[in-house]
Amino acid sequence: MDDTWSVQRLAEELLRLFPNMGRQVSAFLRDSGEEETTLMQIGVLHQIKNRSITASELAKQRRVSLQSASVLVQGMVERGLIVRVPDPTDRRQFLLQVTPEGFAKAEATRHQLVNYLTDLLGDLTAQEVGAAQLFLPALTRILAKHSTADPQQQDIQHAPREEQTIP
Repeated sequence: MDDTWSVQRLAEELLRLFPNMGRQVSAFLRDSGEEETTLMQIGVLHQIKNRSITASELAKQRRVSLQSASVLVQGMVERGLIVRVPDPTDRRQFLLQVTPEGFAKAEATRHQLVNYLTDLLGDLTAQEVGAAQLFLPALTRILAKHSTADPQQQDIQHAPREEQTIP
């Protein structure tokens, strides 16, 4: 029997994996006393810690509605994780900036998550870690390549094609 996965099988496995991993990480955050902190909030803090952006840019980059981004931002402002500051180039806009508390929260939570995932992944063999070392940068590259594309164009780019197998 051939154990070689097709690209379609890989896609199916990733779709099973991602929600489970998200639940595991969310449960860890709750169990560690971070019940008010979400993965989305941590992602936003890391996203804007080096470069301030507007709420509309955040919505576009996160691929959520402006309303969803605004609700997220408001909650983070109320918790003191970010602030809105006037955009020096456009007085009608506000830029989102991470507060020192937000920066500390982002770094501490990232450190906790890395330690948690390190423990979780500790049972992997050296060969499995090596396979991840090859696969994850490739997946990151593919996701980055397609993240800036127009969503309507992506439907065209991802039209069904011949099934590829992965050795």
